[in-house]
Amino acid sequence: MTASSKKGSSKGSAATVAIVLVTSLFFVWGLTMNLVNALNSPMANYLELSGTEASLLQVAYYGAYFVMAIPASIVAKQFGYKGGVVMGLALFVLGSLITVPATNAASYGIFLLAMFVIAAGASTLETNCNPYITKLGDEKHESMRLNLAQSFNGVGNIVGPLILSQFLGSTVAAGDPGFAAAKLAFLSSMRGMYIVIAVVLAVVLAVFVFVKLPTPPGDEEEANGNAEKVSIGSMLKRPYFALGVLAEFIFIGLQVAGMSLFSSFAMQQWPGMTAGTAAAYLSILSLLFTVGRFVSTPIMAKVEPGKLLGIYMTASAILFFVAFLGLGPVSVVAMIVSYLFVSIGYPMVFSLTLTGFKGSAVKTGSSALVMSIVGAALIPLLMSAIADAAGINVALLVAVPGFLYVAWYGLFGCKIGLERK
Repeated sequence: MTASSKKGSSKGSAATVAIVLVTSLFFVWGLTMNLVNALNSPMANYLELSGTEASLLQVAYYGAYFVMAIPASIVAKQFGYKGGVVMGLALFVLGSLITVPATNAASYGIFLLAMFVIAAGASTLETNCNPYITKLGDEKHESMRLNLAQSFNGVGNIVGPLILSQFLGSTVAAGDPGFAAAKLAFLSSMRGMYIVIAVVLAVVLAVFVFVKLPTPPGDEEEANGNAEKVSIGSMLKRPYFALGVLAEFIFIGLQVAGMSLFSSFAMQQWPGMTAGTAAAYLSILSLLFTVGRFVSTPIMAKVEPGKLLGIYMTASAILFFVAFLGLGPVSVVAMIVSYLFVSIGYPMVFSLTLTGFKGSAVKTGSSALVMSIVGAALIPLLMSAIADAAGINVALLVAVPGFLYVAWYGLFGCKIGLERK
């Protein structure tokens, strides 16, 4: 074996180790993100919050994504992707530990602060891990690498609520016998759960401090002064980038809105369905979402990413239209199956939007895409308002043109202004 082949082999193995380590982090923020959603109802019950007050959990969480994306990209530019990952994990640990005084004092305000800091960590990790996985390898398989990594994010989405369900048991309403004891048990469980998360992530943080992460090719060129410096302004002048940021904003909003409206829609359409059964069906929907990412990964090796995105988003639009028609159980099943196709939207749009960029431009572009996650706060709010005014079916109809836009982006928009060298 020649010296150059040995060097290439060791570089390849280092990249493999890096991809495995970084992919594990996708599971982490997937778990905490859906854990926040699952905490909404019990938190409202035991801290006696109004619906609006309880929704501040999501505002604190997704708001941190908007606030932290640009600072996270600045850290990545100054200290590399490893610096961004270390910062994200440190914020995660800090936020998890803030839940200790929050639960001790039963303070919702301190708990919101904890969720904001945790989400700041998640946002920092997303801003760094998504582009790192995307660019650590050949350009042809960028979408495939990111989709596979994001599959573990889906696993975390399922595991979070399952962990919480082990602690909750039966909910005791305010005023009922045993409420005080149940509230104490709930807060104690939350404290213990987040302490475990803090300890585990502190160990992961130590691993990342001592492990050397290989540098993506574009960053190496930039370090040698060979890469072109690109500003956010010049990036937005490329139509496929600007259209991609919009597509991500719309897509992530529709994904979250559909999940948030599903239980109410299912109980409305399926006679005799209880809230518990609807929650079980929502778990099936989440499982299909995760399965969709895993089974689609090998398909990406054979089908052009943009074309696959177009097909999947068109299928999602059709199934949401069937849901809008109000066909009873058929519409409920259609909405569940739609998430098999919804699954690949976020990682596919993310990688297509960053096509052709290298070095610091990738970090800047990543921050814009992570900021677009604020769509998960705004679009569900809009669709919920439409549901209140005109019914859930009409709200679901609004999603159809949104999915069709993302399909158009995959088929045509991602190529407008793209210059391949």
